[in-house]
Amino acid sequence: MAPASYAMFWWIGEGPRNAGRVEVDGESLSFFATSPGAAVERVRLRDVVRVLLDRNALLIERRDELPVYVGSLDSPGALRELADVLSDAAHGVAA
Repeated sequence: MAPASYAMFWWIGEGPRNAGRVEVDGESLSFFATSPGAAVERVRLRDVVRVLLDRNALLIERRDELPVYVGSLDSPGALRELADVLSDAAHGVAA
């Protein structure tokens, strides 16, 4: 699977909202915040239990971890595309 990259904002659990780039590869979803000194957050695709798209937000439920909420800073279809790519990758479907 070739990495896919999206301009998004996100927050984990009740944590602060971040903005930047979200990348999906064959093993993980990586969150690169634009704020200086921010750590890269990674979600292993094998830990994703469910991906729910509800109008303007994507909910990523994980096994034994806080959920991740994602919204698009990009084109209107980017969030749906990310949901599809993430869902396929988490279920082992080749893109």
